[in-house]
Amino acid sequence: MRINPEKKEDRERVARELLRVTLRLAAAHGFVSLGLREVSRAADIAPTSFYRHFADMEELGRELIESLAGPFIAGWIASARVNLPTTGNFTLAVASRALATAVEDPDLMRFILAERVGAVPAFRATLAAKLSVVSTAVADSVTGETSAPARPDLPAVVHAVVVLILGACGDLLDAGAERAPAISERLAVQVRLLLAGTVRSKGGK
Repeated sequence: MRINPEKKEDRERVARELLRVTLRLAAAHGFVSLGLREVSRAADIAPTSFYRHFADMEELGRELIESLAGPFIAGWIASARVNLPTTGNFTLAVASRALATAVEDPDLMRFILAERVGAVPAFRATLAAKLSVVSTAVADSVTGETSAPARPDLPAVVHAVVVLILGACGDLLDAGAERAPAISERLAVQVRLLLAGTVRSKGGK
């Protein structure tokens, strides 16, 4: 079927294809190494058509974060809340869902892992903001497990937990899905050790 660039549904389809093609190429070569001509060619459009959707590669990258990475990360929290009655531990449920999504969409997970420490400051800042939502949700869950006050080092510990989760996702991408049970078990132990003692017992100092 011929694409009519003036039709809204065709424009949206091409924009989605540009995003997914970029993720595939970035997984292999890194986002900063990509040019719009390479991306356009992979999406089977003329380079001039690229500008119907994005001003440049940085704008495309920002859209990747807002429309794909953001909901992807938020989904860890939503899934953990839904499954909390079964899992009994919100933080471990977040970790489990993050690992599952690494298997489901490895290209997007690789993009998140790379660009949160990558060369583009705007990407680092935006991804940090998306991931801070996870940290906040975990901290709220930890403090909600008891009526005792949380220790002042809780934010730092929760940040370390999120870093651990991301590291485990990277390990899973490198090791393959068959290693998921072992990586998940190791991550659960690490998370429990980090969170142990972050909430004072009632009457404690």
